Amino acid sequence: MDSRVQQYHYKDILFVFFDAFIDNFDVKDVQDILPQVLSKEEIVIIIKSKEVKTSTLLLLWALFKKPEETVKVFVEDVLNRIDQANYEFLMVAIQKELRNPSRETRAYIEQRDRLYNDNQVFAKYNVNRLLPYLKLMQAVLELRPAKNVLVDGVLGSGKQWLALDVCSSYKVQRKMDFKIFWLNLKDCNTPETVLEMLQTLLHQIDPNWTSRSEQGSNIKFRIHSIQAELRRLLKSKPYENCLLVLLNVQNEEAWNAFNLNCKILLTTRFKKVTDFLSNATTTHISLDHHSMTLTPDEVKSLFLKYLHCRPQDLPREVLTTNPRRLSIIAESIRDGLASWDNWKNVNCDKLTTIIESSLSVLDKVYREMFDRLSIFPPSAHIPIDLLSLIWFDDKSDGHDAMVVVNKLQKYSFVKKQPKESTISIPAIYSELKVKVDDITALHRRIVDRYNILKAFDHDDLILPSLDRYFYTHIGYHLKSIEPTERAILFRTVFLDFRFLEQKIRHDTTAWNASGSILNTLQQLKFYKSDICNNDVKYERLVNAILDFLPKIEEQLIRSEFTDLLRIALMEEDEAISKEAERQVQRFPDRVWFTEHGHFHQDRQIINLGTNEVRHTIYLKNDFCLLALGSRELLLTDVSLEGEETYLLRDDDDSSEILRMSVLNQQKHLITLHSNGSVKLWSLWPDCPVRRHSGGCKQWVRPPGSTHLRKPTGTRSYQQLVNSVVKRYISTNADQKIMAYYLDEQDGLPDTKIQLHVAFSNGEVNILNWDEQDQMFKLSHTPALKTLQSEIRCFVQILKRYYVVCNSRCALTVWNLNNGSDERLERPNYYVVNETPLALEAFERNQEATVLLIFKHSVWRLNFMCGSYDLQSEAVQLPEGSFITCGKRSDDGHYLLLGTSEGLIVYDLRNSNPVLRSNVSEHIQCVDIYELCDPVYKYIVLCGAKGKKVVHVHTLRSVCGIEPHQDRGIAWVHSADEKSVMTRACLEPTVYLRSLMDMTAGRTQLLAVDSKERIHQIETATNPSAGRRSSISSWSTITPTHAASKPKITAISASNNEQIYVGYADGVIIDVNHDAVLPQQFIKEPIDYLKQISEQLLVASAHGVQKTVIFHIGKANQVLPVDQWPLHLDVGTKYARLLREQFIILFSEHAVCHFDLANLSAFEKPEESEESLEGFDLKNDYLFLAHGNNTIEVFRLKFSGNQLRQERICEEKISQKAKISYLAATEDGSMFALGFENGFVELFALENREVQLIYSIHKVHQHCIRQLLFSPCNLLLISCAEQLCFWNVTHMRNNQMERKQSQRRSRRHKLHSVTQEDAVDAAPIGVYMEVDPAFIAREFLAESPEVVALWRNKRGNAIRPELLACIKFVGNEARRFFTNAKFSHFYAIDDEGVYYHLQLLESSRLHPPPEPDPVEICDLQYEDRRIIESPIAQNVDDEGADVVGNLDLQKSSKVDGESPIQEGTSS
Repeated sequence: MDSRVQQYHYKDILFVFFDAFIDNFDVKDVQDILPQVLSKEEIVIIIKSKEVKTSTLLLLWALFKKPEETVKVFVEDVLNRIDQANYEFLMVAIQKELRNPSRETRAYIEQRDRLYNDNQVFAKYNVNRLLPYLKLMQAVLELRPAKNVLVDGVLGSGKQWLALDVCSSYKVQRKMDFKIFWLNLKDCNTPETVLEMLQTLLHQIDPNWTSRSEQGSNIKFRIHSIQAELRRLLKSKPYENCLLVLLNVQNEEAWNAFNLNCKILLTTRFKKVTDFLSNATTTHISLDHHSMTLTPDEVKSLFLKYLHCRPQDLPREVLTTNPRRLSIIAESIRDGLASWDNWKNVNCDKLTTIIESSLSVLDKVYREMFDRLSIFPPSAHIPIDLLSLIWFDDKSDGHDAMVVVNKLQKYSFVKKQPKESTISIPAIYSELKVKVDDITALHRRIVDRYNILKAFDHDDLILPSLDRYFYTHIGYHLKSIEPTERAILFRTVFLDFRFLEQKIRHDTTAWNASGSILNTLQQLKFYKSDICNNDVKYERLVNAILDFLPKIEEQLIRSEFTDLLRIALMEEDEAISKEAERQVQRFPDRVWFTEHGHFHQDRQIINLGTNEVRHTIYLKNDFCLLALGSRELLLTDVSLEGEETYLLRDDDDSSEILRMSVLNQQKHLITLHSNGSVKLWSLWPDCPVRRHSGGCKQWVRPPGSTHLRKPTGTRSYQQLVNSVVKRYISTNADQKIMAYYLDEQDGLPDTKIQLHVAFSNGEVNILNWDEQDQMFKLSHTPALKTLQSEIRCFVQILKRYYVVCNSRCALTVWNLNNGSDERLERPNYYVVNETPLALEAFERNQEATVLLIFKHSVWRLNFMCGSYDLQSEAVQLPEGSFITCGKRSDDGHYLLLGTSEGLIVYDLRNSNPVLRSNVSEHIQCVDIYELCDPVYKYIVLCGAKGKKVVHVHTLRSVCGIEPHQDRGIAWVHSADEKSVMTRACLEPTVYLRSLMDMTAGRTQLLAVDSKERIHQIETATNPSAGRRSSISSWSTITPTHAASKPKITAISASNNEQIYVGYADGVIIDVNHDAVLPQQFIKEPIDYLKQISEQLLVASAHGVQKTVIFHIGKANQVLPVDQWPLHLDVGTKYARLLREQFIILFSEHAVCHFDLANLSAFEKPEESEESLEGFDLKNDYLFLAHGNNTIEVFRLKFSGNQLRQERICEEKISQKAKISYLAATEDGSMFALGFENGFVELFALENREVQLIYSIHKVHQHCIRQLLFSPCNLLLISCAEQLCFWNVTHMRNNQMERKQSQRRSRRHKLHSVTQEDAVDAAPIGVYMEVDPAFIAREFLAESPEVVALWRNKRGNAIRPELLACIKFVGNEARRFFTNAKFSHFYAIDDEGVYYHLQLLESSRLHPPPEPDPVEICDLQYEDRRIIESPIAQNVDDEGADVVGNLDLQKSSKVDGESPIQEGTSS
């Protein structure tokens, strides 16, 4: 008995108790003593698995690979520990089974040893694959007779070893009564081999069986006879639970021969076998699925089995997860046939033999066809319609490529993607080096198929007949054609802005965000020599494009309708704009603009797709760590040279990340969560040596590979810090961690790292970093009991003090030497209704400074020679804004504040804000990273609320104004790097607001900046000036009233001599005379201010229902002076003077008018329940849009001293969205409605009915702020987050079918002196009884010049009604202006960017010359697509930064400004 016991060991017995471990054991209970038996890397892999079952399985696998002595320590010491959790009952059971093993245990060990002995390579090199193992084990355990499990995968995917691994487990062996029979059907392709394998199986089951058939009998009879005997045996009691494993099933015939109605597990790589077996009878498990491939940890384990090296010596990048390929790589390196430097290029004979053997099933013709697939790039999705070009030399024979594809797919040599009509080749076959005849001719066929010169000469803005493969891989084929054509075609393709835009839109980021410039940049760099062909001119152009694309990525990503060619034409870089101008010559019937505005920005971004960012950290070597709204952590390369990306996520925790910090030389991460947990994460899979990067100019990345790589697996956290403390301190068992402080001494190597954590009960504990185990352990320092609840943030300074701030902003200082509360004298510290955001501390020369960042203020606490000094910082927050986050630069020079209105850069040395940026954004997170560069000083990251991007800004050094001044800083993205100063220069902290007006003569634009100054901008351009310096005059006015610092809320400019502004305190200023207009009626902010004639000025605070009308001209008999100013209890949103006699006022709920000759007769109208959302008055037609989407149209009639109205129609439109704007044509025949959801609808007024002409959806994403028709009715302009130009002629020619309108009773009245309810039955016509002087004053006649500019303009093939789209830098613009010819357009967005768009007239567009066969690059370009075109351009002023998202304002109209008729309220 004793001798029999000695043949077994602990490691033999462990898996017998697998279920017992699952039910009773938790790895975390013994985590701290596992280092006695396992390595640090093994423990990390085990612990990061959250499920008990998987962590236990990983533990047992790790122990099984250890020597018996190690396993003995685990059983007798780890399971039998005296303190903490004790698993003595498991130890006892294991020892008992070892001394006296059961029959089942002995049977299991015998079968497992036999399997291992028969598969020596498997026994030595197998790597356990967790997810495939668990999935296959579950499927096998659920088998019953006549059911099957199929494991499929490409050549070398590890099917057989996975089957061996699962079938050697105790649970599966016992389930099959320890009877598993193995057959390898690799060569089972003939009746003779089928008979041989059946006999082999029969001998396995019954070794004494002898054939009773004659050797010469019919082979089919012999097969059927053995099959019948096998079925009889397998139904018998001893074998009813057995498992038959069929490896390498080649075809359906082999399967049918061994379908013996028992439990069957089979493996195959042939698609025809997979398709043959029904899901009703067979469980399918594919190792080709991305979730079933080798994980990075499993790849590492495989290499370590062959190489026996340290994990850190392994390469950090392996381009395959195929187990067979990896094994051969490892063997080659082990045997000295390759090294880590050249292993990618090694063509191993062993692998070649394996691949050639698998291809032997193809005949000569099909093999040649398969070899020709090698001309395509590896891993490409190849369009099936290209295959006939390379497979069939004679195109007249009617060959079908799909027949060949189906043949190859049956053997899994290719994989079809039916939805894309493409195929791909399994990666392992790309390792086979084949020689293909006439390879250049084959590439030539692919190139000819796309007919590039003809396709790129297409007269539409969207390139035709070009598939995704073309945009991704055409360069691969162009590089292989004859040199004489290569440069011509490369330039035709890669210098065409339409191609570049479509390629960027086709590409995705490594984390599947749509739209990426990375691959485009990489290909431009990779093919640069082919494009330039030693021509300096093209080299300059390619370099300019490489600089240009990162600057406009945001515009393309944020707008589906932005057009890269249009952006390029408006670019300041001459190389780009000149090339774009050459390309637009082909399209004289399209709408093009040149740009003459100011303060444009070249902002660079990280595109996050569908996620917002919550926190961000810029790491060394150009990596960025992002905490996303999806609760994931994204670590990605942002250098524009690579796409390495990692995802970190805890699937069991959906709490929000409140704060995060990196430590241990940026190898690890600490996160604080809203549920009170603190987690430690390992950032890098194997902590490799990173690339060195000393700094960058404008976030520029060198070239990388031409294929994006997806995130390399998702990893979870490494340690829950809460559990470390709770294990030893029971008082904190139920407490949450509220805040932490990380002490790392600026991340210097070989320094002690400590983590200080504050619990909800006010206790602060210290944890020390264990360098060996790479985790935190509780220190022996006693906890500090602060008795402060709800600690929000704290820091340690001078190694002696804690500065603590709680949720009520109570500030305390604790002496760590004696644990006492230092009495902090703070007589000036008065913080009420505040929210603490962060504490930033830095030390110099035994002195310390703590920055206390609150929601509305920043304080500085200085510690000097034992004394304290607390003072407030003058951060100068804009009115109504608040701080959301803050980060100090490492050198202590600057504090970066994120606010609800953008970024503020605060100079801590002189306590002064020095820069602003992203003023239209509600910033959610910021980070600042110091660069080691003499010019480019800092990288700044910021994420904004509602934005799916992260902005990446650069701060550069600039010289001070005076020689003795220190060098300052400026934004790279908004500063002209040549420092070309203009008269339009703003201070670095000042930006233009979107509050603006234009004079009646269209010669001057008046704008207000954030310093409440008024800018007079001459709109005429100087033809000799540069694109961005074309403003002939830009002057600034500062009214005296600005000294009291009230905010300007309204502005009106009738002409250069009559400029008025209204303030938030109700004061109205005559700017030219710097005088206050006397009135005491309105004390609230002026919301509306408009000069409606030379003598009348209307001001209103519609929130409090007050209006003042000033008489500002000379008196006459119509306007008695003694009655002015008029005070009305009406909240005016818009005012209009008709015939110099009647003033019409539009308010929130009514429209009223009064006669200037009878002012006392005015009565405040009765307000309706329905709000007035839109209105316009054109050609004596009054259009009203109500809150319930009912449209009313009236005709105004004048009779002597009376004004009356006649109802034309009243209809309710079908659109459910809320109306935001209404505008009508000059003749009143059409009107347009804008909606809050961005929809625009065009209506006609015909036969006393409102008829829908056209509905525009899914172009604007934000609320429509303004609509405007051209005087000739050819053009409609809509303004929201972008400025869109619509072809009215196209919309009328493609009118929608008429739908029955909903009618209702009248609910609004136009209040007049004489009110008539009768409705004129006469049809509506253009003829009206109108004073000719009124017409001349109110309307512009249809100008032949305007018609000539806009007639016959068209859009692209997808959106022919959209002539052009200009995407604003900010979130929106609320208003825009035009000149009388409708050829110049002016706007200021909510980011402070001033736009002056000048229409490129047809006279400047000439057809391009005939292509020069050598100089074709100047010709072959068109505009790809009309998409909203954001404008990102450099600012001439090196300090003023105006970046962000737009907020467009409604225009108000001076009487006589026909092009800017402002009808709707906003």
